Amino acid sequence: MSPYCYTLTLEPAAAAWRGPQQLVLKVAGERITDVEYRPDLAPRQHTAHTSPLLQEVAHSCSTCTHAHCLAFSLAVEALLSLEIPLRATRLRLVAAELERATSHLGTLDALFSTMGLDATATPLAKLRNSCAQWLALLVGAPDGSTFILPGGLRRDLSETRRSELITLIAGASQRLYQIVDRVIDQRLILARTVNVGILTSTAASQFRLRGPLARASGLKDDVRVDAPYGAYAALAPQVITQEGGDVYARIMLLLLETLESLKLSDRALDDLPAGTLSAQVPAALPVGVGEATVEAPRGALRYRVESDGKRISGYRVEPAPQLDRLLARTLLGQANLDDAVLIALSSDPCSACQRAGSDE
Repeated sequence: MSPYCYTLTLEPAAAAWRGPQQLVLKVAGERITDVEYRPDLAPRQHTAHTSPLLQEVAHSCSTCTHAHCLAFSLAVEALLSLEIPLRATRLRLVAAELERATSHLGTLDALFSTMGLDATATPLAKLRNSCAQWLALLVGAPDGSTFILPGGLRRDLSETRRSELITLIAGASQRLYQIVDRVIDQRLILARTVNVGILTSTAASQFRLRGPLARASGLKDDVRVDAPYGAYAALAPQVITQEGGDVYARIMLLLLETLESLKLSDRALDDLPAGTLSAQVPAALPVGVGEATVEAPRGALRYRVESDGKRISGYRVEPAPQLDRLLARTLLGQANLDDAVLIALSSDPCSACQRAGSDE
């Protein structure tokens, strides 16, 4: 009998995304025999001729806003040889880690919902919403302005809010630890996820993957540790890895990394130094190039900015490799059709970041 063909259309990953992202699956019996990946991501060019540049950067991806702003700001600061105040670097770290936790928890909520495990998905969704609210409490910006900007930060954190955040994060860490303890050896989860969608360390290395997807396959790769920037030089995270390379490994990695992000945020807030928030930014820009790489929720995010001596004339974004044709075939080849959505979600693809990194 000829194999059937199914088209799986993935939902938009972020508000900045325009266009469908499809997986065309060829199926024989209940097994996927071939995969065609259709990203259909409209490229765009990054110049300084559109809306205010930092706003454009901030709108690159709704789940990685602060990662994009941080990478862009660090690149500009590298161009200017600016040294950022310690207080600003600590608060930048808190924003980045709360954003990471929010992103990971959103993915975990989707994964457990797909498995029909609402008893786990619901508390994860509540934690995700809480982290998003705490991030908003930190960054403020009701007017839509960015929190992280070249030279430092736009606003400070009061002592009252600092104490409030420390208490809230401690409570969230305890609740998340209880969830991890409950799901780590749950039989239904093991049956649905172990040896499903396997990505070996060799394949992850060949595809030059970064971030959680690579670390779930045993690769120890984290920009925060390998090339620390800002407060990460003093507050280095524990690099979490899993060896299985399957959906279970990717779930456990996201859970444990979220715990680590909450711990890092707590450490940064607990030892928050006094001082100024911003360095003095020179009135004139030198001609040249500045580059910086940060660890975004899905891996290394690199920005390169160019100056013509009057302004930032353009920039280039290089996100971590995401879901593509070869990776989709590796993850989904010979998998059960019923596992296709779960496997695709576990790779946590970000089409908005892919689009931000494309060129005309």
